[in-house]
Amino acid sequence: MTFAAAQIVAAIRAWQAETRQLVVAIDGHGAAGKTTIAFEVAVAREALIVHTDDYLGGVHPTDDARPMAQYYDWEALRTNSLEPAIEWGSRLILVEGVSAAAPALADLTTHTVLVVTPEPIRLERLHGRVTPEEWDVDWLEAERVYFLTRPARSFDLIVSGSTEGETEPRIAS
Repeated sequence: MTFAAAQIVAAIRAWQAETRQLVVAIDGHGAAGKTTIAFEVAVAREALIVHTDDYLGGVHPTDDARPMAQYYDWEALRTNSLEPAIEWGSRLILVEGVSAAAPALADLTTHTVLVVTPEPIRLERLHGRVTPEEWDVDWLEAERVYFLTRPARSFDLIVSGSTEGETEPRIAS
């Protein structure tokens, strides 16, 4: 288990002492390591994972001026995944993906985690995942704006998604 996942597991233990049911948003820029970390946490804590990418579509017009709203179908995510999982009584639900801690889901999340990874590492990972034709400069700008509206200090926990070049993973500052 990565150090970041272990930090989140420890935080979840503390949070569960206060609240029976947790909905934890694991947020961060694309290719920060969110999915890998969320999977490790889910295995360790027997959690359900909801991936925001499952509700990612093409850019669609919206009256919602919030960053990333044009990319995600927040209503479908809420109605089809998150609300049923809450109603079923799942003790731990992880919402994982870029803008998982968005205002559109804030009323359903109990805690938020930000995964930070240096931009050069994230961009290298992204370039390895998408073709030049799929590269979306507008997406990167929407991410940038989102994280201006949702600064690191607004999250409950910040962890590092990078272990490259580190002998021991650490919390990002």
